Amino acid sequence: MANAMVLLDEAGPLSVSAQFDSEVDGPVVFVLSGTAWTQEAPTLIGINLLLDGESLGSAAMCFANLNANHQAMRTTFIPYDNLTVGPHTIEVVPAYSNTVTDFNDYFQVTMIY
Repeated sequence: MANAMVLLDEAGPLSVSAQFDSEVDGPVVFVLSGTAWTQEAPTLIGINLLLDGESLGSAAMCFANLNANHQAMRTTFIPYDNLTVGPHTIEVVPAYSNTVTDFNDYFQVTMIY
């Protein structure tokens, strides 16, 4: 049976971060979700997840057809093979320069192990 731990659940604007103590030594899956908007539609917008300052892969993203319209990014599952026991920092940041967030946007990161 898999376990899940919510590591971050808060409003923006980005960047937002949280610290956690891992009891896991090995593979995990991070689940990233959130909302964002742009003033440069139509365009691709998105958010990235960093672990200890390093990007973990594909952005959670969506294509924005409208300006100033908060939109949900796709929920993105990010496999990570080398988590170590001990303290870590996660951070959610904009993936593209045209991605805008404010206090009306929300972000969640969950770890499945």
